[in-house]
Amino acid sequence: MFGIGAGKNFLEQYGLHIDIFRHLLIGGLIFARIFVLAMFIPYLGARPIPGRIRVAASLILALFFYGPVSGMTTGALPTSMSVIFTLFLKEALFGILLGFAGGLVFFGIQAAGNMIDNQRQLANAQIFNPGIGSQASLFGIFYYQLSIVLFLLVGGHRIFIQAIGHSFEAVPILQFPDIAPGFEPILHFILRLSADTLVIALQLGAPVLVAIFIADIILGLTNRVAPMVNVFEMGFNIKGFLGVLMVYLALPLVIYQLKDWFLRYLGTVQKMVDFFIR
Repeated sequence: MFGIGAGKNFLEQYGLHIDIFRHLLIGGLIFARIFVLAMFIPYLGARPIPGRIRVAASLILALFFYGPVSGMTTGALPTSMSVIFTLFLKEALFGILLGFAGGLVFFGIQAAGNMIDNQRQLANAQIFNPGIGSQASLFGIFYYQLSIVLFLLVGGHRIFIQAIGHSFEAVPILQFPDIAPGFEPILHFILRLSADTLVIALQLGAPVLVAIFIADIILGLTNRVAPMVNVFEMGFNIKGFLGVLMVYLALPLVIYQLKDWFLRYLGTVQKMVDFFIR
């Protein structure tokens, strides 16, 4: 039966002394972390991207990191199947943590658009957002796509790849992580990130929400002064046009605020990595 040992002996016959098991183990662990992480990041492995392309992109990144990570990896390699399986499970869980910290900001940005359409009374006009794999409103998808374009324009993907490289220093692939402050601060940090999605939605949607709130007050006063006016029907038209107008006028402010949240987002990924530094 042709196995790793037989392949090694075959190569040694031709003067090629290559430790196949070492290369496969280190490369597989690197690939496991990157592939699982990419599944949560819209610009790396979103759902509309075919599986072959996601695997190929993860493999290219794994090959890119293989040289530095292999140079940092010293000591004897594990031979027990249970230890090797646990190492792969550790890489997958760590990739989930990094991907979760990196993907929440985009969910918060989409939530801002959903909140705007809800106040415009057009929340039922939803279409499928393939980037997340769920239904979203019209402005929700607009904000989501805008956030990805801006993130790539400001070079956030390059900084994120640097954070991935730093994660291999904080959590070596052949070692189990030693959580410096304990597991409880990580849980609080994840809860804080989840709460920030609401903060993002409120900040980005504030101009439209305030304008529609003022419109509701004016329509309420109009109904009191002139009860014969069909305020309910007027509200649909006024809120619809007012929401689109305010989104257009507030777009420079939204873009500026998105850049600020992207910087915070990259900081949260780095902070998640720092939890595991001894």
